[in-house]
Order: sequence, then C-alpha cells, then structure tokens
Amino acid sequence: MLDYRLQVFRVVAEQLNFTRAAARLHISQPAVTQHIKHLEEHYRQPLFVRSPGGVTLTPAGETLLAHARQVGELDRAVEQRLSEDQLQVAGALNIAASTTIAQYLLPRWLGRFRRKHPQVQLSLRMGNTEEVVEALLAHRVELGLIEGPSGRRDLKTEEFAEDEIVPVAAADHPLVGKARLSMEDLAATPCVMRETGSGTRRVVETGLKRAGLKLRQLDVILEIDSTESIKGIVESGAGIAYMSRLALRHELANGCLRELRVKGLRITRPLFVLYPQGPRPPGPAGAVIDFVRMAAKERADGEA
Repeated sequence: MLDYRLQVFRVVAEQLNFTRAAARLHISQPAVTQHIKHLEEHYRQPLFVRSPGGVTLTPAGETLLAHARQVGELDRAVEQRLSEDQLQVAGALNIAASTTIAQYLLPRWLGRFRRKHPQVQLSLRMGNTEEVVEALLAHRVELGLIEGPSGRRDLKTEEFAEDEIVPVAAADHPLVGKARLSMEDLAATPCVMRETGSGTRRVVETGLKRAGLKLRQLDVILEIDSTESIKGIVESGAGIAYMSRLALRHELANGCLRELRVKGLRITRPLFVLYPQGPRPPGPAGAVIDFVRMAAKERADGEA
C-alpha cells in the first residue's frame, strides 16, 4: 500500500495549495504541514518553495512527485491484478452503522456481500451517529457508516451516497391538501423529532435553520430514537416528522404517508464510511467499502 505520507505529498504537489490538499485528504492543514516536514527531514532537503505568491516544487520535489506517481500506478496495478485474480477475502469484521443506514440499506447489501465473500464473518451494531463514532474511536468496530459528517479530524471519511430528508404527514393530515407550505405552517404544526445525537436530527436542524426556521420555533411533541416508531406516530395523525427518503420507500409508495412540499426547503446529506485516519483499510474492511460504493451507485442508477 502506498505510504500515507507519500500520498499526502502527492496531493499537495498536485494542488500546490496546503489548504485545498487538507480538504481533499479530510485532515487538518497542520497535519498536512507536519507530514511534509517529516518527508523533508527524511530526504534532508526542501520539497516546496513557499512564497507570498504561492507554493511551487523544488527540483527534489519534482523528482519525488514523479516517483510518487509511479508508486501510485504500481499500487493501482497490484490492486487490479488481485481483484482480477479474485483473491478470497476472509476474516472477521465488526461494523457500526447509524440507524437509517443499518435499517434500510445494509440488510440487503450485507446479504449480497456475504454471498460474494462467504469467508467473511460480519458483525453489525446499530446506534446513532455519536454512538457509531464512539464505537470506532474505542476500537470496538473497524468500520463505521453514518449519515452526515462526523465532525472528527482523527477519522477519515469517504462519501458513498446522498440522502434527502423530507417532511411527511399522514394521508389525511390537513397540511397534505396544501400545494406549497411555508415555514410558518411548519412552525405551527406539532412534530416528532429524532433524539439528540442523531445524525438525522442534526441535519434537520441545520436545514431548517438555513431555511429560516430555528428548532425552538417548532412545536416538538415527542423525541424518539426509533424511525419505525416515528412512522407509526405520524401515520396516526399526531404530527408531522422529518424523515430520510431511504426510510420511506414503502410508506410513500402505498400512500399511508405523504410528502409535504415546503417552499424554500430542501435538506440533503451525504452518507459516509468512517475508519481511523491513515491508509485505506485492506482485507474485509476495504472490501466492504468498495462494495457499499458499488451498491450505492447501482441504487442511484435504479439497479438495486
């Protein structure tokens, strides 16, 4: 596997900007600077010229960039060859996933994964985003899947799909008859929310605030940590809720819940795979990352 510091150097050398490189690598700018410093100390010469006008490569930096690209090509060729040889992935893997992903994406996906890699023993635990991050940091799991950003610099994230959060109500709710709702309509309507610490709740709060509606303005009648329970409460007509479209496939299709159209409101969130900062994990963890990316693409294309 390509040395991580060499990866950092290559991204900085191609971007010629430490800030953009840090954003692309999902690490802090000081961390990028530290990796480059270690490389310059190792090779005993500067790799970059830093000036008010920007960053350029030294002759040594140009040489190392060419080498880094060659190593990268070799690394990709090895991975492709191993894939073509259908190297058997085997071993145990502990995964933690936030509620929506665990309930509405992973059951079918992990079933397909096991058929492809029968020698992998999978263990899945479910929790909200904070609990998934905690399990990963405590080394109780090797891989996490969450909705929305983790907010942690010591974890690396790879986006694999996008989800949309939509307001929904029972089919006979008074708001369903309105063509286009306002923020005032939402503020005046009782609603059910996910619990504090939930990735869904965090994204909803941010999306509503961006649209001009703060959480304290909502008439929250209940907070609950179960998506299925929220669906039942909303279907009873007690209030509306803001829910992942992933969780609503059957309910929207059969009409027991209806999506509310709200002027100026669109809430989306990325879905991420998380693992400890550093090189991409090999073995079963790497195979799962590749598989969920493929499965998400198939789903977006309407194939799964």
